[in-house]
Amino acid sequence: MKLGIVVPRYGEEILGGAETFARELAEHLPSSEFAVEVLTTCANDLLKWRNVYPAGLTRVHDIPVRRFPLDDRVRNERRYWELMIKFTNRWPTTVEEEDAWIEHSAHSPALYHYLSQHSRVYDLLIFVPYVFGMTFYGTMIDPARSVLWPCLHDEPFARFAQTRLMLQTCRGVMFTSAPEQALAEGKLGARNPCAQIVGFGLDDYQADAECFRQQFHLTEPFILYSGRLDSMKNLLQLLTFFIQYKQQRPGPLKLVLMGTGALPIPKHPDIVEIGFQTGQVKLDAYAAATVLCLPSLLESFSIVIMESWLAEVPVLVHGDCDVTRYHVLRSNGGLYYADFAEFAGALDWFMTHPQERTQMGQLGRAYVRREYNWDVVLARFYAALAVWRS
Repeated sequence: MKLGIVVPRYGEEILGGAETFARELAEHLPSSEFAVEVLTTCANDLLKWRNVYPAGLTRVHDIPVRRFPLDDRVRNERRYWELMIKFTNRWPTTVEEEDAWIEHSAHSPALYHYLSQHSRVYDLLIFVPYVFGMTFYGTMIDPARSVLWPCLHDEPFARFAQTRLMLQTCRGVMFTSAPEQALAEGKLGARNPCAQIVGFGLDDYQADAECFRQQFHLTEPFILYSGRLDSMKNLLQLLTFFIQYKQQRPGPLKLVLMGTGALPIPKHPDIVEIGFQTGQVKLDAYAAATVLCLPSLLESFSIVIMESWLAEVPVLVHGDCDVTRYHVLRSNGGLYYADFAEFAGALDWFMTHPQERTQMGQLGRAYVRREYNWDVVLARFYAALAVWRS
C-alpha cells in the first residue's frame, strides 16, 4: 500500500506534536507492507513560514520526503495576524473572516499542483494537522482519498465552518484520543462515518537521571516543563503559579523549562532554562524530574506526558484540558488542578509523599505500555485502514 503523509513541516529538528506524529508513523509503518512518502514544504518555522530547505526529493531516516516551496505572493501576512488576534481572543467574527484567515495562511501552490496530478498514485493521503491552510486546501483536491489526522483542540479554528466541512467530507478521520473525537462529534457537531481512534505509539527507553543532573548542575528537586515556550501552551500561568508558590513556600524546588519559544521568561533564581533538547538528553531530563507539569489547555494527545510516564515520573496537568485529564484519570498517573490553590496543594502532596509519587509514575508507565505501545497502535491503524478502504 502506498501512503502519502502530508504535513506542513517535517524533520527531526522540528518541534511540534503533529510533526512528531507524522514522522513517527512514517518510520514505524513496516516497509514490507507500506511505501510511505512524506509531502511537505521547505519551511521549518510555523511563525515565519520561510523556505529554508531545498525543494525536491530527499530522505529523512530513509523515508522519502518531497519538499515544495511556499509562495507568499498572494499572502497578506498582516491581514493574517490581524485575524489571528481576533480569533485567539474569541472576539466576534464572520464566516468571511474565517475564510480570509485560511486564504492568508501559508500555502504551497506547487504542493497543490503535485497533489492534483499525482493523488491517484497513493492509496490514501493522510493530512496532519487540521489547522493549517495547506490542510484545508489539500484535502479538497481529492477528499475521497484523504484521511484527516486533525490533532483537534477546543479553539476558535476548530469551530470554523470549513473545519466542520473538512471533518465530514474526508474519506476518514484519525483521532488520537476519545476526548478529541467527543469534541468533534459533540461540541462541533462534525460526524464522519469512517472516524477511528488510533492513538499514537511510543517506544520504550532507558534514561539516566544522574547524568542529566550532572550535565546541568541540578541537585535540587524540580518540576519539568517540556514544550514550546509559548503563551498558547498556558505557560504564563505556570510561571505565575510557580513564583507565587515559591513566595509562600521557600525551599529548594526549581522549575526547569525544556524548549524554545518567544515567550519572555521572568528572571528568577529557581527558574532554569535549558533550551530545546533532543535524544538522550531529553529522555534523561524526564527521568531526573520530580514531576512533569503540562499546563496546556489545548491538547489532542500529549506526547510529553507519555514520555514522562515511561520514565516513571508522574504528571500534573490542567483540569480544564479534557484530553490530559482523561489520561490522568485512566492511568492514575498524576494529578490535575484548576486554580492556584489546587496547584499548590498538588505540589505539596508530591513533595511530601515520595513513595506514592513513585507508585503514581509506575502506574503511568503501565498505562503507556498497555495502551500506546506501537504493536497496539499499529493494530488499531490496520483496523482503521480496513474501514477507510471499504
